[in-house]
Amino acid sequence: MLASLPRPARLLLLWAGLLAVYAAGLLVPAAPGKDLSSTEAHRLLAAHSIVTDGDLDLLDEYIARPWNSWGGVVGLKDGRLTSNVAVQRDANGREGPPLAPGGYIEPTGLGLGAVLAPAYWVGRTTGAGGPLAVQLWCAALLAAAFVVALGLARRIVPDPWATLGVLSVAISPPVVIGATQIGPTGTTALLLTGAVATALAVRDHPRAGAALSCAVLCGLIPWIWLPLAPAAVVVAAALTRWMRRRRRGLMGFLALEVLLLSAFILLTVNDRIYGGPTPWAPQVGWSLPTFFDGVDGALARVVTSPVGLLLDRDFGLLRWAPVLALVGVAVWRLLRWRRQRLFRVFADEIHVEVSVLFLLLVFVAATVPYAILSPWPATNWLGGAGAAAALPVVAAVVGWAWQRVPRAGAALTAITVVGTLWFLGAGLLDGDAGTDPPRGALPWAGAERILPEIRR
Repeated sequence: MLASLPRPARLLLLWAGLLAVYAAGLLVPAAPGKDLSSTEAHRLLAAHSIVTDGDLDLLDEYIARPWNSWGGVVGLKDGRLTSNVAVQRDANGREGPPLAPGGYIEPTGLGLGAVLAPAYWVGRTTGAGGPLAVQLWCAALLAAAFVVALGLARRIVPDPWATLGVLSVAISPPVVIGATQIGPTGTTALLLTGAVATALAVRDHPRAGAALSCAVLCGLIPWIWLPLAPAAVVVAAALTRWMRRRRRGLMGFLALEVLLLSAFILLTVNDRIYGGPTPWAPQVGWSLPTFFDGVDGALARVVTSPVGLLLDRDFGLLRWAPVLALVGVAVWRLLRWRRQRLFRVFADEIHVEVSVLFLLLVFVAATVPYAILSPWPATNWLGGAGAAAALPVVAAVVGWAWQRVPRAGAALTAITVVGTLWFLGAGLLDGDAGTDPPRGALPWAGAERILPEIRR
């Protein structure tokens, strides 16, 4: 019956089904009796300020305490949310004026606040509640990203592998949890997946519209979440290379100009608001915030961060979504293809090889730099928005790997689905379950303790 429906109707049903699954993830709160984490509350404050005041200055928000009506927030001290605003201090440590030229503002960013604000306004206006409306809005955007990822998967592997691979990642615990977390995940996932899709479309047919669309999407990503800029650079570099190789260098140059113009405007706006190129400028000036000391600390981060992102006992991706082990199979299969030079025998295979390599590079660029530079996992569950936003992109290669190892793929997917059902069941039946940090009767009943505890 579904096969007889038009393709847009099938995609719409897929999106609605994923949204329903993600909405079920609201059963598991951040902590018992508390719906939001501290990080989510800070992001929601920016949306509240835009809706009520039309600016990012949070001084009146900290006076009015709107979080009291948000269903509980983790980490409140005497009913107060700890401010992330950088301020001047006198010799006695007393707070003075804010350091940022834009006023009493936090490093949430203008772009993220602007994305969340419309949903927050709808929730307040309709009575559904601002936080709930924003959570569903973030989930809807992430569901749309996986719908786009299905098209990417079908470029490299036929159905049913393409659909099975994307769905196995789309309903995994990291995605179900991250979908309704208030933050940049859903928006950046859709922008990044759309940019990847348009870049590959340019590789097939170098049209001006697709190239400019890709450049615009890449340019918007840093506005929403600056740590994803390396992934946007990888996509933009691939776009420029493919346009030049197809003798459309001028159009590729114009697309690059769009991206550079967006970056210039972003830096200018940040300098006016924060006094530097990034939202963290009031704290660190014109450098990036880092959480390691010296060369030894940097080298340790380079080694332990990617390993922890995958294997950490509490926060690792493979701990929650074993199906992502198929990404390793995809890497092995890609290396085998290149070693055996199969593209010289099968001409069409070069397109598959390039697409898979491109998707893997985007995933690495989105996850590894952020895991190294951020205070993960102290303030970012499952590697933060970078890892969650890149999961739709890497989901496209899971089906390609599953095709090579069908039994192992089915087993890993079954375990992942059990983990999702277990997770949702814990939210429904266990009053002590929570995600900030993971607690209660969550998967896997202690079996995860065989994994190492990395980056605590």
